[in-house]
Amino acid sequence: MHNKIALKLTLYFAAVLLVFALVVGGSFAHFFREHTVDIKSTELKQRAVRIAEVLSENAGWLEKRGGIANTRFISYINNITMEDVWVVNSDRELKLPQRMNHHMGMHRRMMHADTQAQVAPLKEFPRRSVTFEQLSDVTRNCVEQAFAGTVSVAEDFNPVREETMLCAAAPVYDENGAIQAAVLLHYPVQGLQSATWEGVRILLLSCAIALLLVSFLSVLFSWKFTRPLNRMKEVAQKMAEHDYTERCNIKQNDEIGALAATLDELGSRLLDADEAGRKLEKLRRSFIANISHELRTPVTVIRGSLEALNDKVVTDKEEVEQYYRQMLKESLFLQRLINDLLDLSRLQNTDFPIEKENINLCNVVQDAARASKQLGQKKGVHIDVKLDRNVYLMEGDYGRLRQMLMIFLDNSIKFSHEGGTVELRLLGDRLTVTDHGSGVKQEDLPYVFERFYKTRGEANKNGSGLGLAIAREIALRHNIKVSMESVPDEETAVIMILPPAGEDAENELRM
Repeated sequence: MHNKIALKLTLYFAAVLLVFALVVGGSFAHFFREHTVDIKSTELKQRAVRIAEVLSENAGWLEKRGGIANTRFISYINNITMEDVWVVNSDRELKLPQRMNHHMGMHRRMMHADTQAQVAPLKEFPRRSVTFEQLSDVTRNCVEQAFAGTVSVAEDFNPVREETMLCAAAPVYDENGAIQAAVLLHYPVQGLQSATWEGVRILLLSCAIALLLVSFLSVLFSWKFTRPLNRMKEVAQKMAEHDYTERCNIKQNDEIGALAATLDELGSRLLDADEAGRKLEKLRRSFIANISHELRTPVTVIRGSLEALNDKVVTDKEEVEQYYRQMLKESLFLQRLINDLLDLSRLQNTDFPIEKENINLCNVVQDAARASKQLGQKKGVHIDVKLDRNVYLMEGDYGRLRQMLMIFLDNSIKFSHEGGTVELRLLGDRLTVTDHGSGVKQEDLPYVFERFYKTRGEANKNGSGLGLAIAREIALRHNIKVSMESVPDEETAVIMILPPAGEDAENELRM
């Protein structure tokens, strides 16, 4: 058997059953024998009392014919009752029935015929008489109790019979009510032991059959028990080989079912983590490619301009000034790009703290609107601000929230038409920045907040592609849900769902 757990369970079941059989067999043998001895003792006492009553009723007749211990009468009673009847008179003389050995042998064979047990024949008595003193101490004590008027029974080794026997003694009364003799009845314990061992043999045979049955069932149940464990082992091995698609699919309302469900959940999470890792690796490579491209262009321009100036390719003063202005422009772009990268990296790092405090978001909105009006003057774009309240308290970083709004407003101004309007609205917990410029195509909307993603167009050619990504990270750090909706050439709106306002703001509204 290759399944070690199933083998162990089978052996455990067999061992438990074996111990159970031994304990039950031993207990059964002990209590069965005790119970059988008790029953036989009670029966022997009753027979002794009845025989004693017969002798008592015939006491007068026996006195005329040799006394109560008339051996012929005892033999007659012995033949009728099929009992081993002994009589002890008041002089402590032991009287045995005539031809006792013959009757006892026949009685024992008849007694054990129903059990079909092989019983050894009784040992023949010597022809000499057996005296009272030859009886065991226990037997003599029973006789003395009978002369005291008590019916008793005892188990002891009988030196006359040379075997362990039960003996019962009962008093025999004369016509005047005086005790004149004691009746002794004997029963060999060997017969009880034979019956006991027969019962134990049947019990052990039953246990052997039960052992075979339990062994078969234990193998079956062990296989059923270990099958889900083997399945979970296979799934775990697949996971170790980086295959997270395998599932246990075990439906059991027990600990094994719970373990299988946990293993399946682990597989799902590892699969998600693996996919996320692949996506992250893809993003990393894309980021490196994008940043390399963004850095290469201004560096190439600056280097080319410096080489031209250094090699005296350009000597005209006006052209030299133009080259200087171009290098300054590219340097500023590099500075902005590096600052944006640093901001984005810090914001994406959860360990990087944001200094939050209780602020009035309305003040942040007004501040960002005032600063953006100067940016809009170049294109004649008007910033229209409408707030439904004067106070909106929340936990936040004033500078970062202002930076987020400036990015959205700058982006809206950039894509607005000459003389257009950018609407800044606060209604309840909804803050929106809306422009009516060229808009964003539907296929571009899911990606506008990703790093280095830039829509095609003249207005966006000088962008770094990091502004909206930075704004989104600021929003996430303030529990603000941000999204973008757009209808090309009609309207584009950045929607910010704010966290609930503080209690002080609600009190302000009530006032």
